[in-house]
Amino acid sequence: MLYIDTSVLLVYTLTQATEKNRYPDTERFFAKIIGGSLSAASSFYALHEVYIFALNNAPDFPTGAAFGKAALEKVFALPLQILPLLSRGERTRHAGKFTALRDSSDIPHAITALVYGCEAIVAYDDHFKAISDFVPYKSPGDYA
Repeated sequence: MLYIDTSVLLVYTLTQATEKNRYPDTERFFAKIIGGSLSAASSFYALHEVYIFALNNAPDFPTGAAFGKAALEKVFALPLQILPLLSRGERTRHAGKFTALRDSSDIPHAITALVYGCEAIVAYDDHFKAISDFVPYKSPGDYA
């Protein structure tokens, strides 16, 4: 099972018009998930970040909420496992393994991928390479 990071969900749902170079690989990646040749999961962390991104990039709350909801509906239509938020104990037990990540907001994603036995984190944030000893980093293009 692959862990799908927010950066990939955003290209698939909300930023495809501005991510013209990334979208084709992302679309092919999700086609393989839909077709059943890849198994994948994401988490409530990623879902929340997608929704917040929509709110932060809209002219007003109602517009952002509508775009955020549409993005989440598109994600929920995929055959993905949705992984839960981590317990405090899991976060504490594993956080030290991921101090090499430049963006601390990515630590819950990395811990979730580790705890649930994901074979890789699929992202467009290549700083996940810094933790590849624990969870390998891949991009959608690696599967497209």
